[in-house]
Amino acid sequence: ADLLSVIERGHDLHSSKPRAVSLSQTTEWGAVYQPAEIAAVSELARAHDLALHMDGARFANALAALSVRGASAADITWRAGVDVLSLGGTKGGLNTTEAVVFFDSELAAQFDYRCKQGGQLASKMRFQSSQWVGVLENGAWQRHAAHANAMAAKLAAALPAVPEVRLLRPVEANAVFADMPPRLAQAMAREGWHFHRMGKAGYRLMCSWATRPQDIAHFAADLARL
Repeated sequence: ADLLSVIERGHDLHSSKPRAVSLSQTTEWGAVYQPAEIAAVSELARAHDLALHMDGARFANALAALSVRGASAADITWRAGVDVLSLGGTKGGLNTTEAVVFFDSELAAQFDYRCKQGGQLASKMRFQSSQWVGVLENGAWQRHAAHANAMAAKLAAALPAVPEVRLLRPVEANAVFADMPPRLAQAMAREGWHFHRMGKAGYRLMCSWATRPQDIAHFAADLARL
C-alpha cells in the first residue's frame, strides 16, 4: 500500500518519473523478503510498467536464511519477478567486487558502456572477476553467509543475559538490533567495539564471514563487565 501511494502520486515534468522499484535484500533493518512478498511487489511493479531491481549487497545472507526453508536463489529472484540483481561480493569476503545479474536481457543493453561511463571499468577487471569463479564453484559464498547468520544468532542468544541490554527485533540474517544505555554503548566504544546507532531501531550489531565464536563471547563478556 505504501509503494502504491508513491507510484500513484502525481509525476509531472517537474519531478522524476518512476521507472523501477528497488528492494534491498536483506534490508538495512536486517529483515528478509520472503518469496511471496517479492512476487507481490513484482506484480505491483508490472501493473505500472516498472522494472524490479534487487539490491543484494547481503543477498547471500538472505539466501542462506531462506534456503533452510527450501527456497532457492531462483525462487527469490527471477521466479519471483526480479529483473536485475546486484549481487554483493564484498560483504561475503571478496575484494572490491560486486556482480550484476540481468534476468531480463533487454535491460542489459549497453550496460558495458554504462560501467565505463560510471567509472566502474577497472584496468585489471579479470582479477576482480576471478574471485567469483572460486566462491561460486566451491560454494564459499553460501558458507560464508551461513556462518555470518549463525554468529548473529549466537550473539542474539548471548545478549539477554546482560540486564541492561534487550533485543529489539527478531534476528533473520546477520544483523542484531539491540537497545542499551548510551553510557554502556560509549564504554564499549572505548573498549574498541564499533557499531552503529540506527535511530529508534537501536544499535545495529553486524556479524560477518570473519566473525568468530570467540569474538561473540568477548563482546558479551565486555557488555556484562561494563
